[in-house]
Parts: sequence; structure tokens; C-alpha cells
Amino acid sequence: MSVETSTTTKKAAKPSRKGKKAWRKNVDVTDVEEQLHELRSEERLGGPLHKKADDALFFTDKAGDAEIKRRYKHSKLRIDEILKPSSALPGVTSRSTAKSTVKVEVPGLKVRQASKTNVVLIDRLAKRKLETGAASVGAAAEERARRLAEKRRKLAQKKGGFDLWAVTDVVDDSSEYLEVTKSKPVKKPNLPVEKPTAIPAVELTHEGASYNPSFDDHQRALRNAVDEEVAKLTEKEHTLKKLSYPAELDNLDDETFFGDSDDEEENVEQEDGDAETAAATLSKDDDGLSHTRMVTEARKTKAQRNKELRRAAKEREAEKQREEKLLAKQLNRLGEIKKAVTQQEQVQQKQLEERTKLQEEKSKRETKRLGPHTFKSLPMDVQLTEDLPDSLRELKPEGNLFKDRFLSLQKRSLIEARVPVSKRLKYRRKELETHDYKRFK
Repeated sequence: MSVETSTTTKKAAKPSRKGKKAWRKNVDVTDVEEQLHELRSEERLGGPLHKKADDALFFTDKAGDAEIKRRYKHSKLRIDEILKPSSALPGVTSRSTAKSTVKVEVPGLKVRQASKTNVVLIDRLAKRKLETGAASVGAAAEERARRLAEKRRKLAQKKGGFDLWAVTDVVDDSSEYLEVTKSKPVKKPNLPVEKPTAIPAVELTHEGASYNPSFDDHQRALRNAVDEEVAKLTEKEHTLKKLSYPAELDNLDDETFFGDSDDEEENVEQEDGDAETAAATLSKDDDGLSHTRMVTEARKTKAQRNKELRRAAKEREAEKQREEKLLAKQLNRLGEIKKAVTQQEQVQQKQLEERTKLQEEKSKRETKRLGPHTFKSLPMDVQLTEDLPDSLRELKPEGNLFKDRFLSLQKRSLIEARVPVSKRLKYRRKELETHDYKRFK
């Protein structure tokens, strides 16, 4: 018979930890001992690592790996190997010519080759500038070199080839795509702010509206409140009187209403008859025959006509002399007239300015109409004499601060005036008649 062996490992029996003595004997303190051993080793080497500064543990490697740099320096691109000529023989060269270039050294820049002609021309221009008192060639070259270096630095930053350890701060535009793109609000122009009205935001109430006013102040406040109510009642009565039906028309009867017109018609007819009778009487003689009377004027003689012409000429001459005399008098008083006209114009201009100023002040004190409704102020809050509290314990809070601020905004023309809006049905109410005759039993 073959004996089967079990491949499973037997679990280690857990020691008993019942009691303080057994716990101390069988507890596993290996990890604690290892940690203490590490701390002792760190103290022997100069102190624990978690208490040292970052500069004592790390350093910044700015040099890099020289081997990698050397490897990249001697490596060749594949494109260069393809374009490399297959023949080892040098190409055919042209005949040797005189060297037409010279080296130009500029501080801050690389040594460059320049044409002799250009160098001679530049030297000539530099000498001319020196003679006229302009800047030297060296200063111009230094300025040009500085501009070129600045341009190269900006170009290197733009391409990403900037120095990582440079002192200048580089603007990071990497998060540009993360910004939420939305329309910018319209910028308000920097203009002097003018209030719509000159009404203050918080108006002081009358002295008589206090919780403990004096007798005179309280009486004046009551009088003002009564005057406001009387003015409202008077205006209301005047409006109702215009719109009401006059009661005097109901007291008139038909004879009184239509009698006056009949009497007037009779008087007109009687006057017409009297006029016709008088005309008939005048047009008849004793014999009863009518004659037409012709009123004719006697013909004037030539002497009378000449006399009238001379009189008319004298009158015209006298009128002309009077006009000339008046004109001469006015010419003598031309300075006074001009001064009077100037004074009158100044007075009129001053009156116009005063009216305009008063109108502007009145418009600033008044509430402007911004919507379909006009602003209506609340009546004056004042208590009667018997309602005044005797002490602060009996004082009751009155009014609504929110309503007061809301009405103040309307009065200062900051928002339009509002009226309570009642709830309306969105559909027309239907009336249905039940068919009782169908349910007849």
C-alpha cells in the first residue's frame, strides 16, 4: 500500500498572551528593535535623517552626465550619412583669388567675415559721424549688439531653449487652454458719476414724528399731515365734480328748459317785423306811392380841389418834419437807447439763467418717471396725541424697513415705480350647464 503524504504546511501555533506576564514573554517586538537599531546607526553617522535639512541630504546637479554629452556630440544624423559623398576624392576647386573679406570682431557677438568694401564704407560713415558730433562707432556697435542679444534671448525663450537656472522669471503659458473662454463685460467709461436726483438716500423725518416729541413739534407734524390729507380730498372732490352729472339739470322742467329759446325766437321775429314796417313807412308818400330817394353830392370846384391838395401836402410835410425831428432826437439819444437795450438783454439773460437753474434744481428734487406708473409717496407717519407712549416700555415698532428702502429707490429714480399686481387667470372661465333632463327618472 502507498501512503499519501499531505503537501499542506501546518500553521504555527499562536502562543498564549493571557495575562501580563505571558504577553511580555510571547509578544513580537522585532520591528521595534529594528527601528531602534536604525536610529542608533543614524546617530552614529551624524544624526537622524528626518531631522536634517534638505540641503544636507540633496544637491542640485547642474553639470549633467559628461558621457551622454560626449556621445551626442560625436553622433551623426542619418540624413548626414545619406548626403555624404561616396567618393573620397576632393572636388575641383577654382583658381585662387585675392581675399576680399576681413574678420569683424564685435564685443558680445561671434567673429564674422565681412566684405572689405562694406568695412571701408562703414569706416567712412563712422568718421563722418565723429566729425559732426554723432555717437562713435563703438557705442553704436555696442547698442546694436545689446539689441541683438535681447532679441536672441526672447527668441530662445519663445522656442523653449531658455536657461533653466536663469534669474529672470519666465511666464508660463501652459495653462492657457484651461482658462474658461467667455465674453468680457463692457468696461464702464471713467466719467463723473451724477446721481439721477438730488434726493438723499435717507431722509430725516419731521421732529414731531419722534417717540417723545415736544408739544410744538408734534402739533406742527399733525398740521402738516392734515394739510396733506385736505389737499388729497380737495383734488379728489374736484375730479369727481368734473366727471359727475350736474344735479341742476334734473330740477329744470320742460317749460323752463325750452321757454327761453321760444321767447328769443319771438323777439327776433318781432324785431324783423318792426324793421320791415319802418322801411315800408319811409318808402311811401302821402299818396301811397313809393319813391326811390337818391342822395347825390354837389360837384367840387377847381378851387376846392386845389385847396384840398395844398392841405394834404402841408399835412404830409408836417408829418415828415415830425418824423425827422423824432429821428434826430433818437439819434441824439442813441447811446442811451443802446445802453437801455443792453441792460434789458442782460436782465432777460439773467432771468433766463435763473429760470433754467430753478428748473434744473426742481428736476433734481423731483422723481423722474421711468415706467408706466408714477411714484406715489406714503402719507406722513405721525401719531395722535393720545397714542403717544408714556415710556419706552410701551413703545411699539412701526413701519417696515424693507418697504422704506424700496420706496426710497423709487423716489430717487433708481428703479421704476411699481404697483401691486393681482393674480389673474390664464384662461377664460367657462360656464357649463348640466343636462338634468338626461338623468330624469
